[in-house]
Amino acid sequence: MNIYAHRGNSGFFPENTMYAFKKSLDLGIYGIEIDVQKTKDGILVVHHDETLGRMFDGKGSIKKSTFEQLRELNLKDEELKNKADCKIPTLEEVLEFIKDTDLTLNIEIKNNKVRYKNIEKDILDIVKQYEMEDKVVISSFNYKSLKRISKLNSKVKTAYLVGPLTFKRRNLKKILKICKDCKCTYIHPSCDVVNKEFVAEAHKRGLLVQVYTVNSVTIMKKLIKLKVDGVFTNYPKIINTIVNENL
Repeated sequence: MNIYAHRGNSGFFPENTMYAFKKSLDLGIYGIEIDVQKTKDGILVVHHDETLGRMFDGKGSIKKSTFEQLRELNLKDEELKNKADCKIPTLEEVLEFIKDTDLTLNIEIKNNKVRYKNIEKDILDIVKQYEMEDKVVISSFNYKSLKRISKLNSKVKTAYLVGPLTFKRRNLKKILKICKDCKCTYIHPSCDVVNKEFVAEAHKRGLLVQVYTVNSVTIMKKLIKLKVDGVFTNYPKIINTIVNENL
């Protein structure tokens, strides 16, 4: 089963920072998941929220900030202020870090709420530059974005993210059709919506099922029984231990 460190080893270290990614290296897991957005001056950066303020001592949005402005920000955690690997990183920095490891990188495009012009092409260009087309998965809640990825570079695997709202608006049949139309390799459902039928129907159509965000031992044991193909977790070491004990 594929275990991904969700935003890095984020249960113990600050999410989406090089610090959290470095702490994911020696856990015996499959990969790391990150969130990518684009700055006002066109730099691809790794940050989950569309706005600042929850993690860093800044205000405003990623889209309306320059990279220089973002780089000056510090984590709100006093002990980690001014720590070099606790700044907002670029996608390039993460690719550089990952490229010589055995880890797969799941890049979630954060464009379901905010639109970033040409972000799909920008991401693919950098991935290709680092010769990592076979080491990344690109996911999004925005299926139109996944279609663009497929048309621009069919070598790169994609995943459709399915949260409770998506599942409520569209039935399973429609969701699976979207995956087919987008030529997805994976479907990434929330642990709140995945069940036996979901996994069985996805597998029947050749899709691999990787579930987010799994931080409960009880839920993890349930997913093992459902035979899902992977999970995203804030506690990769703990969840990996559970998987190894129950498979």
